[in-house]
Amino acid sequence: MNAVLRPDVRLGLLACLVLAALAAQLAAMPAFASRGLGWLPLAIVLGMLLGNLWPTLAQSGAPGLSLARGALMRTGIALYGLKLGLSDLSAVGWQGLMLALAIVASTLLLARLLGRRLGLDPVLALLIGAGSAICGAAAVAAADGVLSARARQVASAVAAVVICGTLAMYLMPLLMPLTGLSEADFGLWIGLTVHELGHVIAAAAMVGPDAASTALVEKMLRVMLLAPAVLWIAMQCGGARSASGARVRVPTFLWVFLGVLLLNLAGGVPEALRQAGALAADALLAMGLVALGMVTRIADVRAAGARVWVLALLLWAYLLLAGLVLVKLVAQ
Repeated sequence: MNAVLRPDVRLGLLACLVLAALAAQLAAMPAFASRGLGWLPLAIVLGMLLGNLWPTLAQSGAPGLSLARGALMRTGIALYGLKLGLSDLSAVGWQGLMLALAIVASTLLLARLLGRRLGLDPVLALLIGAGSAICGAAAVAAADGVLSARARQVASAVAAVVICGTLAMYLMPLLMPLTGLSEADFGLWIGLTVHELGHVIAAAAMVGPDAASTALVEKMLRVMLLAPAVLWIAMQCGGARSASGARVRVPTFLWVFLGVLLLNLAGGVPEALRQAGALAADALLAMGLVALGMVTRIADVRAAGARVWVLALLLWAYLLLAGLVLVKLVAQ
């Protein structure tokens, strides 16, 4: 308790709270919402802006920023299971779940393979892979929980997947006449392919209500795979770092996430509590991403080099192609 009350802790937490609240306000504005810029991407952008414009603040509040990036963000990830309900699964059935599983698993494996071929740090490649395969910034944050990546790696991964998701949001509705898919099937393709949840909602809304429904459900099925995907990432991390043969320990917050998800799917969480917990999850994730942004220097992101963007674009191209093929197979 005394540690939390220290001035440097309070300063860092207050900065994260204020910027997270500001990001929420901006995300609700049509100018940002229509472009798929949600709460979490805006949080890390605001954090980077303040951290680079006022670096002494980040230094003075470093213990509070560390708490936000660590314990608070992990708590947010654990609560994220409250955002997913049984209706998300039943709306597209087991077939939709199998499509999501195929996309997530293959994208993560491809990220590891391409990252190695490009000479990227395996940690950075897995961060980009998680963000591309699952749910953008939230998945990057979850993967960072087991990888303990450097702040500039996390910021680079978030930037790459958000930009690719933004491009997908504008491009995919233009492709509908060329695909021959129904509106509902096209929404399925969007849900399988686009990175951020906000981008999925915005892209599908440009197509129509049937697309919006299937896109959102399929996207949430990808999000449901966050826990097993991060468990796999933890194993990869352990395999790379435990040459002594030490046992890989799965972080507690992942087990809590899985427990919360299963409890929510079973209908064991009252609606009011579920809504409050889902809001708390977003708020804690936003505070954690603000903290990441504040300790990240723009020069460090530039130093990541072109290979980060090459990997992110290759994974996006794969998502577009593989997602279309899978949807075509299902639609037959």
